[in-house]
Amino acid sequence: MTLSIVATAGAVDANSYCTLAEAETYFEGRLHKTDWSAASNGDKNIALVWATSILDESMNWYGWAMTETQALRWPRTGLASPDGWTVSSTTIPAFLRNATAEFAMHLIAEDRMADSDTMGFKQIAVSSIQITTDKYDRKSVIPQSVWNIVRPYGSKYSGSSSASLVRG
Repeated sequence: MTLSIVATAGAVDANSYCTLAEAETYFEGRLHKTDWSAASNGDKNIALVWATSILDESMNWYGWAMTETQALRWPRTGLASPDGWTVSSTTIPAFLRNATAEFAMHLIAEDRMADSDTMGFKQIAVSSIQITTDKYDRKSVIPQSVWNIVRPYGSKYSGSSSASLVRG
């Protein structure tokens, strides 16, 4: 059974911010898209749904969801673009469709959710060859190219409390 994309803004059964046709249009104007072009439509649909899910789980989007019944966290209200224009609260904005398509291509290319091959190791040595891993230089689940698109509209969840201690 093939996964069906539901990209209707505000729908109770929505599962993607981007349709396959919208993603194909995005990639018409993008270089270095071999992984996307080589994938089947079924895999592209899965990647678009997965990218949407990860974006919703990983981002602290600014503004507020439009309705309590919408399946996804967009559309939202109370947002302005970097140029000061009001972001539509009834549609999925172009930046988010593009970010979803971009992220989907990266998910097709590699499993960005997988643990690092060097996880748990500080140092690996074989005979005279030694590798010291940098624990702080791990690849982010959200690729930099996607983060650059969505950054004006939210922040990454850090997993830590937002409370702070202020001493007088």
